[in-house]
Amino acid sequence: MARLRNRAGSAPPASADGSRRSRRFGSERGAVLVELALITPLFFTMILFVFEVGLLFRDSLTTDNASRQAARAASTQGRDPEADFYILRSVEHGLAAMGLESLEYVVVFKASGPGDTVPNQCRTASQQNLCNHYEPADFFASLDDNLGNDAGNFRCGSLDHRWCPATREASASAGPDYIGVHVETTHSYLTNIFTGPAQLGSTTILRIEPDSR
Repeated sequence: MARLRNRAGSAPPASADGSRRSRRFGSERGAVLVELALITPLFFTMILFVFEVGLLFRDSLTTDNASRQAARAASTQGRDPEADFYILRSVEHGLAAMGLESLEYVVVFKASGPGDTVPNQCRTASQQNLCNHYEPADFFASLDDNLGNDAGNFRCGSLDHRWCPATREASASAGPDYIGVHVETTHSYLTNIFTGPAQLGSTTILRIEPDSR
């Protein structure tokens, strides 16, 4: 009877399998935490990389769009004295998704053909009978003053006289000029995945629409 009571009252011995299982689960949990600590930074880095590349691609397309819109305006305006004023308006409209704060400069230049490139000297300044170089501040120059008089900025004025729109060839008999518009912008990254800003440039060249001359 004493032996029976002793068996009934005592706790069952600990299971060796249970102890090993507990240690195994603890080890697995530790391994999962280590893997998570290693994978999490890589995962977020990948997400930020995709995010930054997406924004860069968007700004690249925006720059291309601004160049194309401006070149179409240049082709349509032809020899109109106010041509460059409306070319800049087209650039501004095309860059709406980025804003003028991302603009570096715009070049309106005389091209030799559809495969031409913007002349290097035009990237920094206007060149006589070759190109007009515009900085972001030039986008705020008015066509007329408050009284409706010519402000002297366009119509072969202070900003567009180097390659005056009125001197551009638009005659069907002579063969119209090719006119190019180059737009240069800067894309600023939001994170430190990439170093420094990215320069984006786009050039579109079209022939000036011929007139009846």
